[in-house]
Amino acid sequence: MKLATALSVLPFLAGTNALPKAQRPARFDVMVTSEGPIQYRALASSSSFFWLGKGDGFTDSYCPPDIEKTGRCPPGKDTVLKNAHTLDSVLPGQIIYVDSNRAVRATGPNQTEIEEDGTVQNPIKADDLTDGFKYVPGDRHGTWTFKDHGADGFMACPYQEDIYQVYVNSPGAKPQGHNLDDCVPFTAGAFEYSLPANTTAAAWEY
Repeated sequence: MKLATALSVLPFLAGTNALPKAQRPARFDVMVTSEGPIQYRALASSSSFFWLGKGDGFTDSYCPPDIEKTGRCPPGKDTVLKNAHTLDSVLPGQIIYVDSNRAVRATGPNQTEIEEDGTVQNPIKADDLTDGFKYVPGDRHGTWTFKDHGADGFMACPYQEDIYQVYVNSPGAKPQGHNLDDCVPFTAGAFEYSLPANTTAAAWEY
């Protein structure tokens, strides 16, 4: 490259490096952004599993009565992540993992060990749970992804009454009561989530 050409490119490179890079938000919720029967459905946590349903009320959360009396309970209405592998709850340690059936699940507060059969024990090695889950920044919104152990992305498998259970997209998945062919791969859009005033997490405990 000629010196003059190199010098003319430098201002462009400097401008490119100065552009703001997309950052992972402090917390985000997840919605299906790919076309299909589950498009625009929101991810919801209940009984340690993850679901895609229609309408409100699918997220299952808890706040102690004494905290509720003081009016200090977080909303607890939406399933929100504070990073790619942790739920956004006041009580720490609700880590997202994949069980032996390839279902996406979350531990209870302060639980940090998962056995080979998918059961949760205390204490856990957090490093064993985080592999595969990633947040990928984008122009309008990010994407929540999973890639590990032969799985690539997520899929939704019919459960009952137009409710789908979330699994990683793996040929080893074992959906409850349905064939693997009934499952639908999907793209999980990750959208920045804003908390109401005077709250520090989306739920006390999921």
